[in-house]
Amino acid sequence: MEITEATDGDQVQSKRTPFDLDLKSKPAGGWAGWLGPLLATGLAALLRLPYLGQPHAIIFDETYYVKDSLALLTFGHEQKVIEGADAKLLASGGENFSAIFTDGASYIVHPPVGKWIIASGEAIFGATPFGWRITIAILGILSVLITARIARRLTNSNFIGTIAGLLLALDGLHIAMSRTALLDTSLSFFALCAFGFLIIDRDTASSTGSKIWRWAMVVALGLACATKWSGIYFAAAFGILMLVWDYERRSKNHEGFGIWLTRDFLPALLMPLTIIAIYLASWVGWFRSSGGWNRNWAEENAVTSWLPNSLVSLLHYHKDMLSFHTHLVTPHSYASNPWSWPLMIRPTSFFYETNPTCGADACSQEVIPLGNPLIWWTGVIAIAVMVYFAVARRHSAALPIAVAFAAGWVPWLFFPARTTFSFYAVAFIPYTVMALALSLYFVNERVKSDKPIAWRWPALTFLLVTAALTAFFYPILTGHSISYEMWQLRMWLPTWV
Repeated sequence: MEITEATDGDQVQSKRTPFDLDLKSKPAGGWAGWLGPLLATGLAALLRLPYLGQPHAIIFDETYYVKDSLALLTFGHEQKVIEGADAKLLASGGENFSAIFTDGASYIVHPPVGKWIIASGEAIFGATPFGWRITIAILGILSVLITARIARRLTNSNFIGTIAGLLLALDGLHIAMSRTALLDTSLSFFALCAFGFLIIDRDTASSTGSKIWRWAMVVALGLACATKWSGIYFAAAFGILMLVWDYERRSKNHEGFGIWLTRDFLPALLMPLTIIAIYLASWVGWFRSSGGWNRNWAEENAVTSWLPNSLVSLLHYHKDMLSFHTHLVTPHSYASNPWSWPLMIRPTSFFYETNPTCGADACSQEVIPLGNPLIWWTGVIAIAVMVYFAVARRHSAALPIAVAFAAGWVPWLFFPARTTFSFYAVAFIPYTVMALALSLYFVNERVKSDKPIAWRWPALTFLLVTAALTAFFYPILTGHSISYEMWQLRMWLPTWV
């Protein structure tokens, strides 16, 4: 069939199959390229910003990151807190929060960037639930825009980009995580930015020869690693994919292995060093302090090294952190095996109260990052489709989507005994919705008719059902008080309770 794609100024015609989106023309530009993504972003804001301070509580692991972020603002490093600090902080209305801290440094197991992001909201809006959640919400909203634009660029289709953005805007896990002051949404955001820069680099390297976009990717990956160590998985996956594309480009241009080695591979060795430099820079508050955890370990233990004492102390600190992460097998009622994450078998309840605030005899108020069942359960099929097209057809959109999804999920499969939670999956949900949007396009192409809108009914029907499910589950994503019977109606699986 003959397809005409709109470009920034020309009409380009190409013969292709329903499954071939490897167009050589630029993505459709102008207002049409932004309208759908911006509409999806607006929907994301409507679902993430209202009642952001609800519940008025420190929920789940906010108990660590809210106070660590305030400590960074006050001391430059994490600090121990008094007993009952959560209640005191909530009762203070965000004022005089320094009273919750003691004199001792706190031992923490995650790097600072994600906590600095939370701290920026606290600095502007105060140490209140809204203050510590707002910047995370903004990153979640921006993630929808970025996802839509990446999907559009990957497929040269405004339709696919818009569908991907709308699906992420409607996903329950992403909504709840965007409204909670944890680190994982920041990790997901930086990894997504890196993915976008990687795709732009692939698309522009042949024509411009500039490597600015891959260095932008490196910066984003450095920030991801400085948020949570699992950013390393994305760095490895994206770096390998970048070098593979470089080699394919050199081969297509009849340039030998030596050109690839000297112009692509060897310069790429500087990228891990840059990521490490960004990571170390994120610890600037700890370096500048004298009271951070293990800050003076090298001097206190008379260690001799060619490295500065502060760096020796930080390396020892990281050795302890690594031991913590590799031996974290503490039983938890909401722990979830990584194999089950794509099916959303065991979501993590962040908050649950039964105060009679709904007008019924028995009420339930819960915040649970529960993925939209239609997105997640069909998303498994969509990812399988991406893997098939990546391997069997070397599809230029399916391959990077599959690789990015794998970077966010597969490494966790090697730690089945570790205490992990399903909300870590927020790191790979953007690639799931990209896979779904592309798969829905394939379905649409199979039923295409001469009517310009009617042929898209499979994707539009999917979106409508997804939106209905989001509306149904929205009260338990955002901590609205509902009757116990209405709460029970939303617990489709016994493992959701």
